[in-house]
Amino acid sequence: MIRSIQKKMEYFDWWIALIVLALMAFGGVMVFSSSAGMAGSPFVTMVKQVVFYVVALVIMVAVFLTNDGWIKRLGAFSWIFWLFSVGLMALALFFPPINGAKGWITFGMFSIQPVEFYKVALIMWLAFALTRGNRGAGANLKTGWTAMILRLLVGTGILYIYPDTGGIIITFGIGTMIVLGSGIRIRWSVGAMVVALAAWQFGVRAIEPIISSSDNYGLQRFLAYLNPWKYAQTTGNQLINSYYAISNGGLFGRGIGNSIQKAGNLPEPNTDFIMAVVSEELGAITVGLVVLALLTVIWRMIYFAFQTKYMRYRLLLIGVSAYLFFQIIVNLGGVGGALPITGVTFPLISVGGSSILSLGLSLGIALNVIAHIKREKEKSISEGNY
Repeated sequence: MIRSIQKKMEYFDWWIALIVLALMAFGGVMVFSSSAGMAGSPFVTMVKQVVFYVVALVIMVAVFLTNDGWIKRLGAFSWIFWLFSVGLMALALFFPPINGAKGWITFGMFSIQPVEFYKVALIMWLAFALTRGNRGAGANLKTGWTAMILRLLVGTGILYIYPDTGGIIITFGIGTMIVLGSGIRIRWSVGAMVVALAAWQFGVRAIEPIISSSDNYGLQRFLAYLNPWKYAQTTGNQLINSYYAISNGGLFGRGIGNSIQKAGNLPEPNTDFIMAVVSEELGAITVGLVVLALLTVIWRMIYFAFQTKYMRYRLLLIGVSAYLFFQIIVNLGGVGGALPITGVTFPLISVGGSSILSLGLSLGIALNVIAHIKREKEKSISEGNY
């Protein structure tokens, strides 16, 4: 068994692993710092986060060491995991809302956010559905689109009821990227995305009068995105304080622990707005380096996705990279005012056990797939077929 593990480790992607470890170490420091202005002990918050980091790393390594049998039986795994995650999402509807929205299952001091695991289930299931019938070697674009759309609507419908706009955007982005990666006609997909973005920009502003007169919490959060200064005393307060934090930090920051906005002015400084605190304390350059580190992880996955002819491997890697990418975009978009504030955590940095564990599972899948691709590439070279 030890020899088998040693052999497997020859194909371990240390680029991804070391970047993830570095981001977790940085995240632990920033969780402690950003929690200092909140109720409770920042040390306790940091310790909880470190525990989740350790568990996530164990999950990541365990999934990496799994043989490729799970990929061949991806249909059964993805179906069970999809049912499990959607069942938890439905169960969360019966628990009290947190910050005006449902989506959490609470057990005393701990809470689970099922949508984080639904994202991984969606990646696995779509990778299977689009390669069904040919053992995953190529894309099967004649698959049952009706069944696929119905399943997507079930998850999206629950997210709409919460409401969880960030979850809808991210899962839609994951689905779009996986479908594009499967070989569907790109011009139709790109055209649909352009139309959707145009409708978003013009449509949301057109309904501002309706939103401003509504008591719906999810709709009210759109007001900050539309015009935070107009609603500075209500829903725009979060975004304005985020602007102040970013402005205070400049390029190099005020110094670790010296954030002004985290001390009662910036809501959720260790979760949704942790990157505003990073910007204030360590500057825009550090924010850029963190984003660059995550983009390097994404690039590694995309690179290997197109080093294999086995479509199921490719779609799994595209799905995980899309998950990371859209998580970054939606979080930073909310912090910077480019998108509505949706309560999405920043990958590997923000407080959030469900998000950390979900990312550990996703990265384990990516590392496992990359190991298989490396081994197959080595075999092809040795046989003179590469």
